[in-house]
Amino acid sequence: MNEIFLLVLAIAGIFSFACSIALISLGTIIDHFPLGDESNRKRSLSSPIESTRIAVVIYWILFIIGGYAILMENKYAIIIGITTLFSGVLFMFTGLILSFAVLHAMRRRRRSLETPVFQTPPVPITGMAVTPVERMTKIPKKRYRRPVSNFIVDGLIRRE
Repeated sequence: MNEIFLLVLAIAGIFSFACSIALISLGTIIDHFPLGDESNRKRSLSSPIESTRIAVVIYWILFIIGGYAILMENKYAIIIGITTLFSGVLFMFTGLILSFAVLHAMRRRRRSLETPVFQTPPVPITGMAVTPVERMTKIPKKRYRRPVSNFIVDGLIRRE
């Protein structure tokens, strides 16, 4: 049974090492991302590079403690070790997802600020009703043979 725990510990270690490198590199990319006015920006422990490094160091401390607990022969220590490793792996996975979400939001914000906004001239207000200049054209939808797939596809495509 101890060999299975060693195998799981090795797999979790490899996954954690890869996630640590990715998380630190994402923190560096987010920290060096141009936001415009860099003169007012202060670098401290709450900046993305330092907070990511602190989180990774704390994670590896907990990983070592959890790995040591798994190697002990006491069943309570094994349970505590497995729980610690599982929660740590979930923490790393969540950190990666949130880092990608932050980077995506920052890139989307920069693109929206860089693209020119075309505004239509205001319509003169008169006493008469304004007729629409452009009519909405109905876009033909691809229909599937199954009504459940139609419902799911229409729900996924619809943007409100």
